Amino acid sequence: VRLWDRYGQFGQFVDVETGELLVGNSASGSTAVGGLALASQYTGNADYLRVARAAGEDYYRRFVCNGYTTGGPGEICQCPDSESAFGLLESFVALYEVTGESKWVEYAQDMAHQCASWVTSYDFVFPPTSLFGRLDIRAAGSVWANAQNKHGAPGICTLSGDALFKLYRATGNSFYLELLREIAHSIGQCLSRTDRPIGPDMPPGWMTERVNLSDWLEGVGEIFPGSCWCEVSLMQTYAEVPGLYVQPDIGFVWPFDHIDAAVVANEPDRIVVELTNPTAFPAAVRAYVEPSSTMQQPLGQNALWGGQVVHLAAGATACLELRK
Repeated sequence: VRLWDRYGQFGQFVDVETGELLVGNSASGSTAVGGLALASQYTGNADYLRVARAAGEDYYRRFVCNGYTTGGPGEICQCPDSESAFGLLESFVALYEVTGESKWVEYAQDMAHQCASWVTSYDFVFPPTSLFGRLDIRAAGSVWANAQNKHGAPGICTLSGDALFKLYRATGNSFYLELLREIAHSIGQCLSRTDRPIGPDMPPGWMTERVNLSDWLEGVGEIFPGSCWCEVSLMQTYAEVPGLYVQPDIGFVWPFDHIDAAVVANEPDRIVVELTNPTAFPAAVRAYVEPSSTMQQPLGQNALWGGQVVHLAAGATACLELRK
């Protein structure tokens, strides 16, 4: 708030001792907009919402309307990047949920189109002798970091993408569900596991940030060993994106998890959804169920906490019965 009131922006690099703005005029602080909006809701401090609104308008005018955002990663100067883009999407959705003002939905839709341009839309064919070629890694859904670093990454840095789910609920546009599913499906395959290590120097639980579609550094389909931010994005995806979304009253079913789902009975008072787990692993599918009439109510934070979980053994099929 002090930065905004003094400089009319959040800047990019700030002296942590004095608060002096050292480098400005980027979208580096895009996530701060949503943070301030949520902080106003939590504390009741109207100043936080005042600055969130003003900064959201400023970012929209200076960046969204010009077709790019900059300054998210600290190491790329002010290259266009996906981190500030998805951060701004998150912030516009937070402003909508806090204020109920429809213009933030319009802003979020414009921002989501830019975010989609950073997401790989097809399965690149990795060289068969490369690490990713041997592991049959699929590139669709990987998120490119920025215009300087010539690689995609598993997941959004560092978000689950649940803003896309919230944007669907505000608009009814299933494009946002499709984009989120692509991202959510992409991220888990890059986790190094005991039964499937991602390279020789990646212990179980580590994840690489590289989905190399070019020979920028390590080579096409290769990685560098290390524990990375995308592990957090994977945990956020598990906590914030439902494995299954259902609107029983209209028979709408959307699986985000690696399961198949289909309506097998749709009666006046109930719906039955058949779930199949085609993978070789047991699944714990967290379901989010709501009538279509509540879609435009804010989802808020931690909406999946304590929700229904359906357990499916590897290769198993089960039925989920829901009342209308």
